[in-house]
Formats: sequence, C-alpha cells, structure tokens
Amino acid sequence: MSKTRYKDRGELKWIPFLMPEHVALLKRYYAQIQKIELPDLDEQLLYLWQTELERAIREGDAVDVTLFEDGATRSLRGYVHAIYYAEREVELFDGAVQRIPFANILSVR
Repeated sequence: MSKTRYKDRGELKWIPFLMPEHVALLKRYYAQIQKIELPDLDEQLLYLWQTELERAIREGDAVDVTLFEDGATRSLRGYVHAIYYAEREVELFDGAVQRIPFANILSVR
C-alpha cells in the first residue's frame, strides 16, 4: 500500500471558483470570528505593569507591550518616554512616539 502526499486544503481549494463578492464576504466573516473580547484585568496585574514601566523609564530598557485594538492584539517593542497618570496613558517610542491608553494594554514585559 503506497502512501500519497495529498494534503486536503479544505475551503482554500475552492476560492478560485468564487465570485469576488463571495471572497470579500468570507474574508469579513473570518475576521469577525477571530475577534477577541477585552479581558478584565485585576488591580494587582495593573500594579505590576506600572512598576515594570517605571523601571523601564529609570533604567532606559526597552519593553514589549501587547495591545488590544479593534478585537485583535498587536505587539510593540519600544522605550517608555513618559507615563501620564491623569490621562491614564503611556508614551512609547518605537521609531515614532505613540500614546497608549492603559485600558488597551494586555501585557508588559
């Protein structure tokens, strides 16, 4: 009995036969089902991130920040310029200066 190297590609093999409108609908559908919800964060975790950001300012270290934007996550690596407690934002430099709201931060390393 010989083994074949056939690998079923699922729905991918049918895309050339679809109309452009169907392809656009499928892309929107897959983007929609992959969206995640913003998790609830406890105060202890926020305090740990705050101390990590303050340490990065003091020592000039780069930090990895994972953000929540429009139902998806995005990672940034950069240097913390400032923390604005009144506005609840962090200013991060990663080639350009970005102000990130505390509410959008998922993790800091």
